[in-house]
Amino acid sequence: MNIKTFSALRASAAPLALLAAGITASAGLVAPAMAQNVTAATLSGTVVDDAGNPVPGATVTVESAGTGFTRTTTAASNGTFSVVGLQVGTYNVTVAANGFTTTRSENVAVTLGGNNYDFTVSNEAPTTGEIVVRGAPVRRVDFSGTATGQVFSVQEVAENLPVPRSIEAIQLLTPQATSGDTAFGGISLAGSSVAENIFYINGMNVTNFRTFVGGTTVPFEFYDQVQVKTGGYQAEFGRNTGGAVIALTRSGSNTFHGGFNVYYEPNALRNDRPNTYAARNDQDYLERVEGNIWASGPIIKDRLFFFGFFNPRYSTSGDTARTQGIIAATGAPDGNFTDTQRVTQKSNTPFYGGKLDLNLFDGHRVEATYFNDSDTNKVYVRNLSSGALSQVNESRGGENYIFKYTGSFTDWLTISGLYGRSKFNQTDAGPQDADPYVVDRRSGVAKLLSGNPNALVASGRDDRENFRVDVDLNFSLLGEHKLRFGWDYEKLFAASISEYSGGIAYIFERAGASGARNGLIAPNTDYARVQTYAAGGNFKSNNTAYYVQDDWDLTDRINLSLGLRNDKFVNKTSLGTNFVSIKNQWAPRLGINFDPTGEKKARLSAFYGRYYLPVAANTNIRLGGAELFLRDFYTLPTGAGGVYSGSLTAPTLGTKVDGVVFSDGTVSPPATLVSQNLKPQYMDEFIVGGEYRFDNKMRIGINVIHRKLGTVLEDVDLDGDGQAYDSIIGAYCATQTLAYCNATTEPTVNGGGYILMNPGRDAVFQVTDAAGNLQPITIPASFIGIPKAKRDYWAVELNWERPFDGTWGLNASYVWSRSWGNYEGGVKSDTGQDDTGITSDFDEPGYVDGATGYLPNHRAHTFKVFGSYKPTPRWLLSFNALLQSPRKFGCIGTYPKNDGRGSDSTAASWYCNAQIAAGVLDGTLNEPIGRGRAFQSDWNKRLDLGVAYTIPMESLAGGITLRADVFNVFNFKSKLDFQELGDRNDASIREWFYGLPTSYQTPRYVRFGVSANF
Repeated sequence: MNIKTFSALRASAAPLALLAAGITASAGLVAPAMAQNVTAATLSGTVVDDAGNPVPGATVTVESAGTGFTRTTTAASNGTFSVVGLQVGTYNVTVAANGFTTTRSENVAVTLGGNNYDFTVSNEAPTTGEIVVRGAPVRRVDFSGTATGQVFSVQEVAENLPVPRSIEAIQLLTPQATSGDTAFGGISLAGSSVAENIFYINGMNVTNFRTFVGGTTVPFEFYDQVQVKTGGYQAEFGRNTGGAVIALTRSGSNTFHGGFNVYYEPNALRNDRPNTYAARNDQDYLERVEGNIWASGPIIKDRLFFFGFFNPRYSTSGDTARTQGIIAATGAPDGNFTDTQRVTQKSNTPFYGGKLDLNLFDGHRVEATYFNDSDTNKVYVRNLSSGALSQVNESRGGENYIFKYTGSFTDWLTISGLYGRSKFNQTDAGPQDADPYVVDRRSGVAKLLSGNPNALVASGRDDRENFRVDVDLNFSLLGEHKLRFGWDYEKLFAASISEYSGGIAYIFERAGASGARNGLIAPNTDYARVQTYAAGGNFKSNNTAYYVQDDWDLTDRINLSLGLRNDKFVNKTSLGTNFVSIKNQWAPRLGINFDPTGEKKARLSAFYGRYYLPVAANTNIRLGGAELFLRDFYTLPTGAGGVYSGSLTAPTLGTKVDGVVFSDGTVSPPATLVSQNLKPQYMDEFIVGGEYRFDNKMRIGINVIHRKLGTVLEDVDLDGDGQAYDSIIGAYCATQTLAYCNATTEPTVNGGGYILMNPGRDAVFQVTDAAGNLQPITIPASFIGIPKAKRDYWAVELNWERPFDGTWGLNASYVWSRSWGNYEGGVKSDTGQDDTGITSDFDEPGYVDGATGYLPNHRAHTFKVFGSYKPTPRWLLSFNALLQSPRKFGCIGTYPKNDGRGSDSTAASWYCNAQIAAGVLDGTLNEPIGRGRAFQSDWNKRLDLGVAYTIPMESLAGGITLRADVFNVFNFKSKLDFQELGDRNDASIREWFYGLPTSYQTPRYVRFGVSANF
């Protein structure tokens, strides 16, 4: 066979290699997120002649440059072709057509999702056996989908950008990605809460199915590519109303490779945050050391390949809490600080994993992935006044198995199947578990005195089994179709047992100048809040979906993306009965792409889609288990100034003056806990956008996004608290004439009075009559007085990319956005609550007054710029910059109006009488301040810089690379999170620290690294 290079590349192979390397890098570091597929890549293209005319019937052979895996297909009548189910990597593409010289393009980059190129066959007279080797094919705009987001080559990012070594850092490079609240972390994508994203690894869903906050934690170097979809994604993707994070792990090839790296973040080169009213940050300590060792290669050439990975890691941190003395007459802090406790955390559990790839025969491949992400974080809390030490071991993670088969039976039929299993520990235990949980809050700052530092002693484990089958069909019918359909089933199990340390919690408070508990506690007097909590059981859930997605090239310039998904969600109680069973949730995904130039350089698109979120397991664990939750209030034997000086760990309690039963410890029938017209949370999304790719590979894009939240699932208290909050069902029955529900007879609402329902809709459930029988009842939404959940997100996204070409590359984006409503999502950043599905947002009618405003993830303006420059083959300079506008804050307080619409024992409303009375806030007593209307954070601004130098070595092909990264170079000290509570669970007791910062941005720190590859 005679192989020759084409045209200008004929003289030397070096320019060809350079071009191939350039296109591989530019496609791999950052690329737009378009086509569907949770496990693999799609290579699409058009075969054209030298004049740019399509060549129908051409034979296209795609061969992996690393493993020899081969697929062959035939170009359609318009010259287009598509090869689905490919592993990411580089491929050699050979094109043969009658009357044309056979050509080959080498090292064609194929990234996760869609990849679209033009492949040219030469009009030169063919010579028998001759193959013309061309340079890199021309990359075109991908028309196979309408998704917004980006694809990242993790190894390229690690080598070329100064970013923290985590999946969260990858997400934050994406436009419309924002860091979550400091209480629970995570990433908000496209205005949704951190509890609405879905995470895949090698096609398996690894999302935390209890709360939907985060997923399985995998080290940076274990990943190959990560695709972050912020919207517009096809019917294959579901079970989320936020974004989708799709990750593929590394694999082996025909060439043996290996390497190591070590990264060290010394505490000595880490600056401290400013001190806060509750934290002595100038005594912070944080040091991390992480190593990665890997090897890959063939076990049987062209058939069986391995990749092995080991990640030893060690981190230790120390934080000091502090408090102030109080002025007895007023309860105000006196300005005299005392360090109260030192919290030290240590973690050193290694991660390990690997992957096997087997090419059964051409077109048929089997993959097996295993990793173990078990980790134990040891938390030590030392009381600095008594010297007592408390400890809790937080155990998370476990073993993960993923098996996948992909088979190409013809050039128009590909079938894939997946089975995966994931185990995740959920245990918090320590040596002080038998001691009561005791916290002193009389100064306004919580000080742990006894018990497990996490309050709850938790023993639990999660187990997920995932099954899926996907089928790809290519055919011609009024155009070219790439049809994909499939089935996806998850079997989930959660074992959970939790209770307060020692079986009880004592929280010591101090009444304000007006007393507490409506005068039951005398002014300026210490008192005790005593709580009991215990819950447990085994819980099962099942999620099932069917989908179909047609990528239809109606003409050479118009592509239709037509998808439909059907979801079913089933969650069970601890007794095994159905807690919720929601069927036939139809989710259309409709998109259109138009090529205005006819050259596939530009794309105009529009999209509409609906997304459904499953019912979090946390919901049936809390409501469908045997949960006991009591809160009682006691006086204390006090002395001068109303100060209690007795024992806090074994307190002498006075008189019980008040109490609330949140749940009574029984497992109630599901019909008494869940509204029978319950719908799952859903969201509708609308996108219009455009993209243009220049001949020099530069790309620009614009998207206008609108996301509107539909129904949500939340618990609502319909039975009152027997005190300030009146029973809704009692008031309703006063208007009825039923035997069990009338002006003199009120039935019992099980589950402590809470019903899981869709706010803004009727409550349809069962109650218990005086004889113990279940009876139906429907309370209209207009009577309940709880509005529908609202979240409107608008955004305009501008993005620009100049791919790295071996010398420099740059990526920039700007996003204007507005997130407005009365509901953030599954979490409540305002108070740090991550009880997905049962936050306090809609517990009582009084809590929703003033709740509509700027939501916690609202950021009006976000600028992101990152890039790298290589002045010489040995030196690399890089940067990553962020400028983001402030977060809006309100004031959260206890409902003050005593009109029966809200309890007077929990700061969960948007009223803040205590701060208005003190003159801190402008407002009217008994009128809500409102969400996001009181003050705002600082602008978040950050510049990170990196420098790397490679020492060439004959024994190592890639040499040894030394690098140093400096994060937050200018050590900006932006105030990002604040105390938003305006009182202390009593409208008359002012929270003196309201409006003060609780968290600053991460200070300047340095990371050193050394790495080598062979």
